[in-house]
Amino acid sequence: MDTKNRNLLVEIAVMYYLEDKTQTEISKEMFMSRPKVSRLLKKARELDIVDIKINYESDDFTRIIKQVQHRFGIEDVVVVKTLKGENENIKEIGRAAASELKFHLHDDIKIGMSWGRTIKSMVSAFKEKKLKNVQVVELFGAVEYGEDSQEFLSIGYEFSRKINGTFYSLPAPLYIADEKTRGILLQTPIIDSTIKMIDECDLIITSLGVADSKSPQRIWDAHIDTKTRAELLDKGAKGYLCAHFFNQDGQFIEHDINRQIIGISTESIKKSKIMLVAGGLNKWEAIYSILKSGNVNTLVSDDLTLKKILEADKKLRGEYL
Repeated sequence: MDTKNRNLLVEIAVMYYLEDKTQTEISKEMFMSRPKVSRLLKKARELDIVDIKINYESDDFTRIIKQVQHRFGIEDVVVVKTLKGENENIKEIGRAAASELKFHLHDDIKIGMSWGRTIKSMVSAFKEKKLKNVQVVELFGAVEYGEDSQEFLSIGYEFSRKINGTFYSLPAPLYIADEKTRGILLQTPIIDSTIKMIDECDLIITSLGVADSKSPQRIWDAHIDTKTRAELLDKGAKGYLCAHFFNQDGQFIEHDINRQIIGISTESIKKSKIMLVAGGLNKWEAIYSILKSGNVNTLVSDDLTLKKILEADKKLRGEYL
């Protein structure tokens, strides 16, 4: 965008947000239609010329945070208001995660990064923070390599650029069923080196997926065949974390698919510091399940999802713990 157009966006944003002028007043002053003013204000938000931040501190949110921390042993919990649209909700959770993440970053940190819509929103909202000697590692191979997947495959690289870090990709398929082929691939220097780096990560940033969800789930929809889906559901699969399927207690399921992953192991997940960025009522059961495992250190989610989880946990374990 050239300087002239950017200056126009800044001028209109100042008039609307700081001078409290209506869109109609701005349209008359700037000699343009009101719909054009509305479009320009939207553009200003998309380009981060306008950065809207809502302070969610309230008694209701404080109660949610304290109860989630107490019941599941989570160190840090960030809660945002549940928004009506799924995409809007994902973006709001992503913005909150971007703000929280800054408190967990420091020089010489090694970060393992998943990908997906929520993580993409977090990275998009993250403001640059220049660090020293930071490594960002891709946690598992690609689900697919189609044109639509490129924006997800570049998430780790985009984040590493924002923190002045070095990005290490994992150029491999997500799952390989043939044991011999998988073994050969894992022995290649670039794959072997990246897998070792994953095991040494100081922080894992990830969302999660839902098994058998009505909403789009990239791994479940794109890679898990009908037979495997049935087997996983029969074993009680509720969702997947870093492409590993887990049951209602957050325990990883004994199934070949969890052993076929090119990427982070279940052992590494269990011993790592995990920041889980996930929300939406369609995911509440999967989030609840993984919280039971005790593997989550930081959680960023929305209020209605967490209220649903707390309600279910109180029914299961009682009002007071």
